[in-house]
Parts: sequence; C-alpha cells; structure tokens
Amino acid sequence: MNKEYENLKLNTIVLSHNFINVITVHEHMLIELAESPSTGYRWHHTISDPSTLTLEEKQTFNFNKLNIVGGSQQIIWRFKCLKCGECKIHFDYYKSWKRESFPLDEYTYIVKVE
Repeated sequence: MNKEYENLKLNTIVLSHNFINVITVHEHMLIELAESPSTGYRWHHTISDPSTLTLEEKQTFNFNKLNIVGGSQQIIWRFKCLKCGECKIHFDYYKSWKRESFPLDEYTYIVKVE
C-alpha cells in the first residue's frame, strides 16, 4: 500500500452493497472495487439521483509487481453527499466497446442521506 492510497481512505465512510448506508449531508464516502484492465473489463457506474450525491474523484492504484500480465488494479470512487434523500449507485463490470446483455458482475449501493 502507498501513502496516497491510505490518505484517500482517511475520514471517509466505506460503502457496503449488503445494506442501506446511512450518511449525513456533506460527508464523504467511497467504494473500492478491483478490476483487471488487461481483460478489457472495467467498472461503469450510474447514480440514480445526481442531485443527492456526486462523484468527487476516481483513482486507480496498481499494487502489482512490474511486468505482471493480467494483474488487477484497485479502483476507488469517492463521493460527496449534497442533500438529504435516498440514492442508488449501480456498478456494472463489462467491456466498454462490447457491452454484453448481462455484465460479468454488478453491485448496487443504496445511500440514505440524512
């Protein structure tokens, strides 16, 4: 792990796709997923109500040793809550040039902002 990776996660709530995440207005939260860019698969997200929360930044971290083919990367999306309400962040894992009818993987995060 590196310092930039650890700092990004400080004072930030990590969201879970297993239950409703209750967050206060103006708080920061993050979602962290692994992807394997050499396969062409990437995570693509949609926000059901962009007026409730917004993406502040997306960062990619590669902790693989040099010259590792097929290694994965950690992707962190950092969001900020803008107003009270409920919102869903949906992630699909597919090749951007060839979106299949069914993604290889998917997650939905429910956020309730109070």
